[in-house]
Amino acid sequence: MFITDEKFFCEVLDPSVPGLEGLESIYRNEGLEAAEKSFGEFVRANMPAEDYFKTPYYERENAWHRGEDDYAVCERIMRGDLISCGFEYHFPNADIDWEINPTDNGLKEWTWQLSRHHEWRCLAHCYKETKDEKYAKAYVKFFMSWCDQAICPEKARGGDTKCWRTLEAGLRMIKIWHYCFFSFYKSENVSDHVITTYFKSIWEHAYRLRATTSVANWLTTELTGLAHIGMLYPFFKDAAEWKEYAFKRLDKEVELQFYPDGFHYELTTGYHGVVSANYRYLLDTAGALGEKLPEALNKKLELMYEMFPKMCAPDGRTPALNDGGRAGAAFECKYGAKYFPHRSDYKYFATKGLEGSLPDYTSVALPYSGMATMRTSWDKDAVWFFMESAPFGRGHQHEDKLNVLMFAYGKDVLADSGTYSYDTSEMRKFILDTRAHNCATVDDKGQRRRKTYAWKDEDIKKPSNLKWRFTGEADSVEGYYDEGYGEELTDVLHKRKAIFFKNGINGSLPFAAVIDRLISRDGEDHEYQVSYQMNVQPYTVDKNVYEADFGDGVTMSVIGSVDIQAIVGQKEPIFMGWRPKHAAGGTNPEHYPAPCLRFIGKGKETRIVTLLCPSNNGGTPISSVKAENDIHDTKFTLVFKDGSEIVIDEKDYVCSANSPEKF
Repeated sequence: MFITDEKFFCEVLDPSVPGLEGLESIYRNEGLEAAEKSFGEFVRANMPAEDYFKTPYYERENAWHRGEDDYAVCERIMRGDLISCGFEYHFPNADIDWEINPTDNGLKEWTWQLSRHHEWRCLAHCYKETKDEKYAKAYVKFFMSWCDQAICPEKARGGDTKCWRTLEAGLRMIKIWHYCFFSFYKSENVSDHVITTYFKSIWEHAYRLRATTSVANWLTTELTGLAHIGMLYPFFKDAAEWKEYAFKRLDKEVELQFYPDGFHYELTTGYHGVVSANYRYLLDTAGALGEKLPEALNKKLELMYEMFPKMCAPDGRTPALNDGGRAGAAFECKYGAKYFPHRSDYKYFATKGLEGSLPDYTSVALPYSGMATMRTSWDKDAVWFFMESAPFGRGHQHEDKLNVLMFAYGKDVLADSGTYSYDTSEMRKFILDTRAHNCATVDDKGQRRRKTYAWKDEDIKKPSNLKWRFTGEADSVEGYYDEGYGEELTDVLHKRKAIFFKNGINGSLPFAAVIDRLISRDGEDHEYQVSYQMNVQPYTVDKNVYEADFGDGVTMSVIGSVDIQAIVGQKEPIFMGWRPKHAAGGTNPEHYPAPCLRFIGKGKETRIVTLLCPSNNGGTPISSVKAENDIHDTKFTLVFKDGSEIVIDEKDYVCSANSPEKF
């Protein structure tokens, strides 16, 4: 620790608080042991534990457990078997080296996330239920060993230490350390010295979180942690200032971090959930302690929950955009319904339809964050289609503008590749790149917005280039990408339009037509690859038709106006045709071969039409699609298995201008 005993007892505590008024004199005249004893008595008499425990015992997060119950977690960690980022390591005699990195790929996240201390909360929970002192002994051992080894830096950037990354410091102060301490502080195994050490570290957490801040979801975590210290421990001299500073900045960050349509500016479903959770923890703790948050902040928070029903698929989960997993609308909306009881749509999703009412829309667009969600209905067996023409966002981005996704009849028939462990592997590079998404590449080179990207605060108020039109018959959406491909930023314009035929055509089930126009603007000929990532095998490919069985009678046909090239599990010359086994990755993540379908055009410009045809009754009646590669042609022909043909003209499905005021 860098805070000295003298500083703690003589400078940082508020002597005007009853019980602390003579503490400096005791320290100077009677010594450290007497001061710790007096402070320990004060703490045992003044903790807001009963109020704090009114807050929920929050659900588990991240890959630090095997799925065991809390008691099994406790037995495991008391043996010295700890898990971080999905990777388990044995510490003999449960003597933890908090700075070790035992991973085979040197994943820094393993060490950082080990210091989140989720397992300690299991010890606390079991102690609260049983009062078995073995849990208190284990907590004290882990806690004191961490404090001895993890020296808080006086000055260091957010991620420059192994145990004091500001993200973890914020997380510890939001909901982990306080739960543990309030469970154990009256235990016979928690001495006056342990209590003093705890609050010395609490002050160091406040010091670090006040002095060193980051951006985006990290910043909201840091500020929420600081706010908790200010609310829970008002006997620090600076507690009121910490709290006021955190409240004001969190209020400001809602404006800076959320697009007007409600999506967090990282455009990542998972991190949208992280940020909304931080505000949720703030609301819960403030409510339990009788604290009042700024009224403006409460009003702003209502909108952030709208993303979940607006974007969720028929299985109730959002798409896994960028570095984000598939968040559950029911889980998130139960908090939206709790804080905003007038929202009957939140209540509907929170209760899975038992209470409340459906939203007054089926298909919906988010014009600032550039997302369009199209549905045949809200039923579980509905067909759901998604397209984005989004800005690059603030962090955790993938190079995947104009990505399309589809969910039908209970199956993820065209899913995003998701995220992967934050390492330097080929799989991580692949996941970040355009070739892992349902997009277009040029000469096998992906989008490169990251190369010239620079976020400006005013960008949050700028509408995307998404356009749309939703009708009872069909929904249409379009956007474009023009920011270069590959490190050379090859100048090619990609225009994509999608028409979602919600009622089908000529007896077909609902399907989508994706029309891609790729236009060279550098005067050179290029090869253009339009790719779709599939996730099941076996499959069949016959010239320009892909078919796969997703089980339970659900099939998927992908039909192109040009022939299909299928790539599965390829490492050379280009790494593609893979999918991660689970979204979180872990330190030894696995991936499996999965078909990547590619439709290829060549020249200075080309047009490629692709049909995405899910079915739950034996397959699509459409056998092929005919389309000229002339980018000015607006027509394409559906050929049916009975020999009939229907011509579709894009002009009949013109998208309106982006109208943010109508979102």
